[in-house]
Amino acid sequence: MRKRGPHKACGLYAHITWHTWRRQRSVRAVDVADITDAVRQAAHCRGVHVHAQAVLSDHVHVIVSYNPAVALAPFIRHAKSESARRLNLRRGSPGIFRWCRGYYAGSLSRSHVGLARGYVGRQHFRHPDRIPASG
Repeated sequence: MRKRGPHKACGLYAHITWHTWRRQRSVRAVDVADITDAVRQAAHCRGVHVHAQAVLSDHVHVIVSYNPAVALAPFIRHAKSESARRLNLRRGSPGIFRWCRGYYAGSLSRSHVGLARGYVGRQHFRHPDRIPASG
């Protein structure tokens, strides 16, 4: 007789946002790739799956799924610190770019993930004045 492990199925989803220091519009168009790459790297390292991202000049939205053994705080800390490190390194000015302290994380049901992805995808239309500027 074959032994079977316990059945495990989970569907934990979250909508996460964080802002620049004092909501300054300091994210530029050239910074977006660094931020999205840092978020994806943090997700890979922490066992989180990124479903959608939007980077605006003063805040970031991320839709993720994760299993119950994963805590979101270390993922967010890694994403924020690594993205700030990359931006400061490229700008040649350590400590100039900063994220604010803290973040928002709200849980999503599986049936609302599609709606949340659409919401995140429309951020540039909702906030046309917050599209990262070039230069």
